[in-house]
Amino acid sequence: MEQIHINDKGVLNLLNNLNPHKACGPDNINSREMKELKDQVAPILTKIYTKSIETGTIPKDWKHANVAPAFKKGERYKAENYRPISLTCICCKLMEHIITSNIMKHLDSNNILYDLQHGFRKARSCESQLLPFIQELNASNNKNIQTNLIIMDFAKAFDKVSHRRLLYKLEYYGIQTHTLNWIQAFLSDRTQTVVIDGVTSNTVPVTSGVPQGTVLGPILFLIYINDFPEYLTHSKLRLFADDSIIYKEITCQDDCKKLQSDLDAAARWEADWLMAFHPDKCTVLTITQKKTPFKHDYILHNHILEPVTSAKYLGVTLQSNLKWNTHIDNITSNGNKSLGYLKRNLQISNPEVKSRAYQALVRPKLEYSCSIWDPYTHDNINKLEMVQRRAARYVQNNYHNTSSVTSMIDTLGWPTLAERRLKTRLIMMYKITHALIAIPNNILIPTDSRTRKSHNQTFRHITTQKDTYKWSFFPHTIVQWNILPQTIISSPSIDSFREQLTPAVLLNI
Repeated sequence: MEQIHINDKGVLNLLNNLNPHKACGPDNINSREMKELKDQVAPILTKIYTKSIETGTIPKDWKHANVAPAFKKGERYKAENYRPISLTCICCKLMEHIITSNIMKHLDSNNILYDLQHGFRKARSCESQLLPFIQELNASNNKNIQTNLIIMDFAKAFDKVSHRRLLYKLEYYGIQTHTLNWIQAFLSDRTQTVVIDGVTSNTVPVTSGVPQGTVLGPILFLIYINDFPEYLTHSKLRLFADDSIIYKEITCQDDCKKLQSDLDAAARWEADWLMAFHPDKCTVLTITQKKTPFKHDYILHNHILEPVTSAKYLGVTLQSNLKWNTHIDNITSNGNKSLGYLKRNLQISNPEVKSRAYQALVRPKLEYSCSIWDPYTHDNINKLEMVQRRAARYVQNNYHNTSSVTSMIDTLGWPTLAERRLKTRLIMMYKITHALIAIPNNILIPTDSRTRKSHNQTFRHITTQKDTYKWSFFPHTIVQWNILPQTIISSPSIDSFREQLTPAVLLNI
């Protein structure tokens, strides 16, 4: 890794991009004032940052965090159901941005990070992880091949990172000496104070873990977990930060034993690097439509992992038969609950406020990662549309049985959710074909040049045996993509492509 050079222009750019509403850290320096005084502040920070990286020293305030607990789920009186969010100094965050961008440049240019790690990385997201994963499962299932998934659950993964072992890995991956010394100083002698409703706890030392809420923390964790896949011999591992799935195609009982062998290897990695899995929270999901699948008891720490028929991964519920009934039931239930909340709290608001509230708080829950699970059965399509139809009645304050909900939706200018999902899938296809997202495009085989086609970027249809595969992203979207006119396909940008996908165009697909 090359030595980091800091200049006024780069620091000024960071100051200019500051969010003025961000909370200040322990030094009480707020981002709004720093942004307003950026021309005066930039040269001073450049000198401080340069000295800091050269000497490997960090101001004491930069190593202290005010920790605000953020509720996750479960019972509110239990501390373990809260995620610690560290509020650190703005000046330190800017320095972390400089360090992080240089480390990422080094890691990317040398292809160091594990390719199936999609957390905290450019052009990667939950969808970029899920889409090829579901495609892989469907392709196997289409050939009547069973796939066993082991959904792993880390116990406080970020908090358990050993500083000494992390520094060893940083050096192993070629992080430059000055940068390594700076990170060591960043991790050493850290302290934190918990703040709840203005009341502060005693200050305590932090001896392990990467600080959550910091800019540098995520990339340090990715480096720490990066060698996990190297322990596995027979199976694949998909990672999104610490969300991990070990999986393998099962064609005989011996394959089950090989998957168990890799689960044992995962336990060795866990012990070597002082991490911890929750055996009672790890589950096994068998992907198959066979009546008599291969069965096996998978064991972690002398604990038989629970077999399940569905499991949530990155916010999407997977079923053993690769159908989306459970996921759609979950999100429609969640959407209806959120709509009920709006009805109780925005009863007398005007239609515009209600409409915006629906689009901001309800509809996103019905569309998260929808390119992955876009349904094909009328039952599931209607379940989703019914939430929007209820929302239209609420916004228009019209609950008469004789009133046309379709007319209400037309008046509001809302496209159907099915239309929005189609548009989302086509936009995803554009991103894949233009390498704007880290999803492999090797499944996209151009059609023969002699074949009659509507544009010059058509792809061969994928042969499918099962409906779950036929209506999955690639087989389904390729058919619709091939119908698009050349003028839309040749759009120079994603924004231009999106704008040209008008309701009239989508209606003809």
